[in-house]
Amino acid sequence: MIKLLKTSVKTTNDSIILATPLILFMWLLGSYIAITKSAVNTLPLVILSFITTVFMVAAFSAGWFYMVKKSIQLSKQVFVLDADRAKATFNILKKMPSGIGKYFLSFLGMLFFASLVVSVTGFLVFKLGMILIGSLNLDPAQLKNVLSSTADMKTFLDSLSFEQLIKLNNWNLLFLGTTSVITFLFMLWIPEIVCQTRNPFLALFRAIKKTFKKFWSSLKLYIFISVLNLILSFISTFSLTNPLLYFVMLVIYFYFIVYIVVLLFTYYDNEFEQ
Repeated sequence: MIKLLKTSVKTTNDSIILATPLILFMWLLGSYIAITKSAVNTLPLVILSFITTVFMVAAFSAGWFYMVKKSIQLSKQVFVLDADRAKATFNILKKMPSGIGKYFLSFLGMLFFASLVVSVTGFLVFKLGMILIGSLNLDPAQLKNVLSSTADMKTFLDSLSFEQLIKLNNWNLLFLGTTSVITFLFMLWIPEIVCQTRNPFLALFRAIKKTFKKFWSSLKLYIFISVLNLILSFISTFSLTNPLLYFVMLVIYFYFIVYIVVLLFTYYDNEFEQ
């Protein structure tokens, strides 16, 4: 496990160029969503903007994850000169169009299937929660602007009775547990698509099978990623009031994304490819 983490850090540092298209795409996607919020005001335009967003995400994912795969392959090569490694690393950017051509339909199908699974699971969990936990019986006025600020959240929590707080806590645990299970089962889905099976539906079942085949090592990896994400989220809350600290956390956040993806691909490569 320790060796895997160290190897992934080295690969991430050597292939930090992966962060460049990620940052550009996040900026582009954020700008597009901001424009559509102010410009889209009819149902046909809403549907069109949603489809466009899905296609953008699928195209970027296809190209970017293919670049990650090539970075893992590049990390196994031995270079005499650092200049040769730097040139080979830069050439990874040229692989993005090839990845889009090869995997666009795969990731489009993956987004559709993942949305379907999450929607159905969410509906079933909601029904189960209503049976086991019960309704919170909230007044719509209590929910207004509840997520606007910390003060509004505190006001909302103070307005709840003790029984409602217990139910809210149980609902949170139910959805947190469900989300954790789904994330764990989906953990190797993308590496399976890019490295083995382009069919997203078949890839999911094969990925789940491989996850349980190496259950304990997969579980330890998932716990490590979850704890790391929790720590980063906790630290990020303190950076919102300081612009400089916020910028530093933004850099760390993008490095974290690249590292986690490289870690998952490296784990998949070590356990199932080699």
